[in-house]
Amino acid sequence: MAHFGILSFKGTGHLNPLITLSKELMARGHSVSFVQRPEVETRIRAHGIGFCVVGRDNAVQSTTVKKRATKPSGGIAAIRYSLERISAEMEMYLRDGPEAIRSAGVDVLIVDEVAFAGPTLAEMLQLPYFIISTSIPHHLGWSDSSIKIRHRSWTETLYSLLLEVSVQRMYGPVRHALDVLRKRHGLGSSRDRTYLELAHITPLPECLDLPHKRLSGTFHYTGPFVDEEARTPMEFPWEQLDGRRLVYASLGTTLKGEPDTFRMIAEACAGLNLQLVITLGDRRDPAMFQNLQGSPIVVKVAPQLELLKKVSVVITHAGPNTAFETLLHGIPMVAIPKAFDQPGIAKRLRLAGVAEVLSLHQLTAQRIRAALLKVLDEPRYRVAAQKMQRDIAAIRGLNLAADIIENSLHHFRQRAELLRKYWELSYSNDPSMTAE
Repeated sequence: MAHFGILSFKGTGHLNPLITLSKELMARGHSVSFVQRPEVETRIRAHGIGFCVVGRDNAVQSTTVKKRATKPSGGIAAIRYSLERISAEMEMYLRDGPEAIRSAGVDVLIVDEVAFAGPTLAEMLQLPYFIISTSIPHHLGWSDSSIKIRHRSWTETLYSLLLEVSVQRMYGPVRHALDVLRKRHGLGSSRDRTYLELAHITPLPECLDLPHKRLSGTFHYTGPFVDEEARTPMEFPWEQLDGRRLVYASLGTTLKGEPDTFRMIAEACAGLNLQLVITLGDRRDPAMFQNLQGSPIVVKVAPQLELLKKVSVVITHAGPNTAFETLLHGIPMVAIPKAFDQPGIAKRLRLAGVAEVLSLHQLTAQRIRAALLKVLDEPRYRVAAQKMQRDIAAIRGLNLAADIIENSLHHFRQRAELLRKYWELSYSNDPSMTAE
């Protein structure tokens, strides 16, 4: 058995699948502990998962970056803030992580792809590790030139370029900051790293992805990591559902959903004999949306897996969790991607025939209504979604991911044991090695 340490980004879209994977590994007899800041400790421990605290002392200031109290709203300051935050997070993990991991007895790491210090931390501790991409893996590409998100200022264009270069490709400022930290710990450049992961796993199903010519032998598609019992129970006004066909609108938890977008969605649904449920992703107050057309149900957070059992169509930002879970229920979508990996997910949904994709740049209530009616009235969308549902269900993604982790770790330990025995035998048979 192993004791896995999980290095994860704090966002819900990252925590949910990794909590689910953790519980599957625990059900197989392993121990699991998250390595994170204290603000998510209660959430993690509620699932019976261990917790190693890093970054507890907020008074300790980063020695390489200047921390800011609040995030700037835009421009160069916002770009600088994001890069500094990433650098500070890496420094915190490399400063606090080794002691926390040793004290807990962790002997294997599972690293969220956006926990950039993870591979370096594994190398420092000489621990085997796995990489988990909770969305489209960075090297497969997030963009879709056919979707214009919105009109971008030059600073937004620069931010997008830095995101692609620094975060997805690990060049530029983020790599430089990581290499400074690696040098401090006696390690070479991350460009030349040879301490590699045992496996790189993604819940992105291969049947949804684009064709790729070259993929590493350690790269594995699986399927969504979903377990309803692993979700935190949520209240919902079920008594308000009135039997009309249900539309579920979720614009995610990473960015604040624009109020105008929610208003357009409500206007699009009004008068269509549909009931609309809007979840604000815990980012806004439902009181802001009391006067929407059609009187939709608006909640701060929603029990998504339970709602999807009743839904006819989903309006989504094309975040991976919502998209994958919707497909698991065989439901077609209207996708309105905003940022990050969302255009890449939306492109895959469109090519799979399970969604209509709208540009945020040209979004109107009329366009949303037209796309919604198209997805509802043309059977091909539901047929494609139900085929995808069957294909994904057959993969059993959560079990497959846990199998890959266990099998890869078993083979690694076998090789390590054979190597140990080889060196012991060589040592005992070589007189020069035993001489005083």
